[in-house]
Amino acid sequence: MDIRAPISAAAAAASAGLAGFVLTNPRNRAWAINASDREIDRWLSSQPTGAVVALVLAVATVAGLQRAGSRRASWLLAAVCTLVLIGVRWAVPYVSGIDALIALQYTKTAAAGILMGSTVAAVWGRWAQQVALTFGAATAFVLASVHRLPRAGADYLEPAIRSTSTIGEPPLWLLLGALVLALLAAIAAQSKYRVQTPEHTIVLTALVGALTLAVLNRVLAAWIDDQEFGQPMTIWLIVALSLALILVGTAVIAHRFTYVDGRFLLAATGVTAAAVPVLDDLRAQPVATPASTVFVVGLVALVVGMGVAVLVPPNRRRPEWGLYLAALVPLVSAIWPAFGEGSVTLLLELFVLNVGLGFALVAALPVSATVAALGLVLPFASLVFVSAITIPRSRVVYQVEYDSLGQMMVTTGLNVRLPSSPASAESSDHLTGVAMLLVVGFCIYWVRKNHSAWSNTEPRG
Repeated sequence: MDIRAPISAAAAAASAGLAGFVLTNPRNRAWAINASDREIDRWLSSQPTGAVVALVLAVATVAGLQRAGSRRASWLLAAVCTLVLIGVRWAVPYVSGIDALIALQYTKTAAAGILMGSTVAAVWGRWAQQVALTFGAATAFVLASVHRLPRAGADYLEPAIRSTSTIGEPPLWLLLGALVLALLAAIAAQSKYRVQTPEHTIVLTALVGALTLAVLNRVLAAWIDDQEFGQPMTIWLIVALSLALILVGTAVIAHRFTYVDGRFLLAATGVTAAAVPVLDDLRAQPVATPASTVFVVGLVALVVGMGVAVLVPPNRRRPEWGLYLAALVPLVSAIWPAFGEGSVTLLLELFVLNVGLGFALVAALPVSATVAALGLVLPFASLVFVSAITIPRSRVVYQVEYDSLGQMMVTTGLNVRLPSSPASAESSDHLTGVAMLLVVGFCIYWVRKNHSAWSNTEPRG
């Protein structure tokens, strides 16, 4: 029995899951930290900046490894990146000050981007390993922050432990598992199986696309965040313009690829928009459902969605089917914003999302490894979608406390929902669902509209 394929598939899932965990950047309204405003701003700014840098590094890593050609070298690079992440986790308790944490955060996100890129390069072109890698990345995107769910009955504002990010450091079992599997995959790699040969036009387009989308997401998300105290009408005009720019940029970049490759970028964008309401429900309120239950339901749903896509004949796999299912989440959010606040309804919402997400991603898997790296990291760097759903419904508040001597202390709480009026809050709740539904609808439209034109082009890669 040849165990090389199972080893590389397990290594791909573990490495992608680890990279995704590191790049997860939850806008958690139950988070608070005791520090000066300037330090908080710099610490928070490092989170999204690290994610967009990782997006570019992932694509660049694939491009570089395609020139090298060795799958064993790709796995060894993945192992090195995992060692870096282990080193960061070890160092966090021993550093002092925000600057040191920020430096470690950038080191960590850069290593995660390279880790994702090296894993994609190592397995792309082999179907089972591609699906396993996608499963690991998707699991991390939706479920990585489950272990930090705000618990029902807990204080709404809880001081964060020392960490490089709001989600905390990766668990040791995931770090060690990814390291061991990457080393085993490197040992088992056969020299006759080489990394996918690069096509320079696709590589250049993917690199330019990654840089463009990274800059757009970082700049536009910061623009939306700056409106936190603005008038609702102003906020929504900026949100609408930002979403339009992101969608136009994504469509233009996707259209530069063949249909097989271009649809993956649109599918990744669509499922990201569909997932944002669920992620907001998971992170924005105390959750009574046990974290283990949320994790199991989400995991089973992903397996179901991806399994169905695998069973469908290749010529019948249409990612828009998964997008249609995932679109039910923002549709319900637009009609009934409080739907996901109950334990059962939250699990139902998560199940529907993950089935659609899993099907859409597997059905749209691209030929080109560089496009795969771009699409797999893009959900973690889609900062505009996160800001578009949190800022219109959020405000920064200051919790005033007094010490034993009567001295006033101010603790900053980020993104605690404090609506200016019940009417404006209810309107924003509905509009956020509408906005994400329109994004998913745009992605479905472009995939369907360009099917004939793109499919007449020979796939490249």
